[in-house]
Amino acid sequence: MLFNSIEFVYFLIGVVVLYWAIPFRLQNGLLLIGSYFFYGWWGFFTPELTGFGRVLPLLLLWGSSLATYLSGKYLHPLPEGSRRRRVIFWLGVGVNVAMLGYFKYRGFFIENVQAAAEVLGWRFSTTEYQFLLPAGISFYTFQGLAYLIDVYGGFQKPAHRLYDYALFHAYFPQLVAGPIERTNNLLPQLTAPRSLTPERLWSGLQLLIIGYVKKVAIADAIAPMTDRAFDPAGGQSGFGLLIGLYLFALQIYGDFSGYSDIARGVSRLLGIELMINFRQPYFSKNITEFWERWHISLSSWLRDYLFIPLCRRFRGKRLIYLNLFLTMVISGIWHGASWNFVLWGVALGVFLLIHKWWTTSKTGKRIHKMMPTLPWISFPLGIFLTFNAVCFTLIFVKTRTLTHAWSFIKGIAAGGSTPPDLIPLIYFVCYGTLVALIDYPCWRTDRELPVPESAPSWKRGVVFGSLLLLLTFLGEMKGVSFVYFQF
Repeated sequence: MLFNSIEFVYFLIGVVVLYWAIPFRLQNGLLLIGSYFFYGWWGFFTPELTGFGRVLPLLLLWGSSLATYLSGKYLHPLPEGSRRRRVIFWLGVGVNVAMLGYFKYRGFFIENVQAAAEVLGWRFSTTEYQFLLPAGISFYTFQGLAYLIDVYGGFQKPAHRLYDYALFHAYFPQLVAGPIERTNNLLPQLTAPRSLTPERLWSGLQLLIIGYVKKVAIADAIAPMTDRAFDPAGGQSGFGLLIGLYLFALQIYGDFSGYSDIARGVSRLLGIELMINFRQPYFSKNITEFWERWHISLSSWLRDYLFIPLCRRFRGKRLIYLNLFLTMVISGIWHGASWNFVLWGVALGVFLLIHKWWTTSKTGKRIHKMMPTLPWISFPLGIFLTFNAVCFTLIFVKTRTLTHAWSFIKGIAAGGSTPPDLIPLIYFVCYGTLVALIDYPCWRTDRELPVPESAPSWKRGVVFGSLLLLLTFLGEMKGVSFVYFQF
């Protein structure tokens, strides 16, 4: 079920009304049933799925939940450092990673093995089973792994009941595309009584409306322009390709941050707080700051469960650089099973290494000392360079093959004498301004919402009404899938 569908609106209204009408002891049961219904809807109403394939996503979710819960339950009381404890931990990790690996990376692995075999002159064949990537498997797998690592490391006690853990693993607002929640944030909230205050109601509705504006009125409206720009047979000039790339940067941000805002708004209406996943990333002055503001739940997961453990094991200045680079490559592989995503991770890793070297080198330090005296140059220049660096990496996200990515880069570099189409440029200016108007007040004051709860009622009403008008006139609930569902 998609957030931007009429079916979800009816589903949400029904769940929220019934949720607050029943006692607390029944609320989690309703949420668990609702979460499985929400996820099962995707399987049963996806045309590409037939027969067993329709129930397979739910079975995988249940299997992952059960394996993770049992591993955490049985390893927790065992002595630290015991062999049995390690075996149970790695069994839980192995089940989750194996499911993710098989359903997400099997085709990529076989394709590359076959290509290598052909180069070596070997005959290699295999029976290929086509499975549609189960929605959200990358997200709930990482959430389950974080739970296991926390329990194994003694940072978190395991869930007392399978009932509680199953809801933590399948909580519908963030199940399909995050945020990737931490155990110490979400699990305690699911086992404690909740309340819906007027402030929570207002901020939850505001998050919902902002999320829908980003997704429906911005991302979906831009999508046809970006598809045309990235069409290999489109014949765009270099300028047209560049504007198409800029538009895709707005589209993917509106799409993914819009999903996160809707997820947080829905959860807040249920009295449960989810972590902030985006903090106005296109106002970042450097690539490191961008990565700290973009998909925060993933970047912090990679930092805490991959980069820091690597740094503890492999120490030294050069090895820290290598650990950072490997972390970004793994981030790319997590996003997608193709060489394009590997190169996306490589490009991000290279940019982060360049920035880290620049800020620690003597030359970089000298320039940094000068920059505070020239904020009117350093601030916009930093944003411009960071945005363009991010856009370069997004070429590998939007294109499907390395050949297509390379031809797109060459097309931008070549320029071209074709008269530029001004419509995409107008779109970029208009929708870029709209994104800035939504994000700037939040960035300026470090708030999650453009208008604080302390603002006068008339001011909140004007902003709320303006967003509703934008959604009404610019958006249409077509049920267009979210970009990050492919990850």
